[in-house]
Amino acid sequence: MVAENKLDAKDYENLIPVLTEHINAYQEVFWYIEMQNFEGWAAETYWKGIELYLPNEERLKRVALVGNAKWHEQFTEVLIHFTRAYIKFFGPDKKKLAKEWIEK
Repeated sequence: MVAENKLDAKDYENLIPVLTEHINAYQEVFWYIEMQNFEGWAAETYWKGIELYLPNEERLKRVALVGNAKWHEQFTEVLIHFTRAYIKFFGPDKKKLAKEWIEK
């Protein structure tokens, strides 16, 4: 997944069914999130994300966050509320390392 610019409610509505489908289809799911020119969330999207519910969320095993350290804490704060997955942050120059980690 690539998060660009400012995420809004439409982005959230597009993401949730795809992520839910993956989690239901596979025993183990590894999620790569790359932040490019990321500007954060629209206020309503940020709070909606915190209320996120995913069935079988225990299947989500690892989340690799790639991007500017500025967004690391906020992305982790949103994700931590709906998953017990191991979340690891990588700087923008570590995309290859993040992909290798997520594929282990």
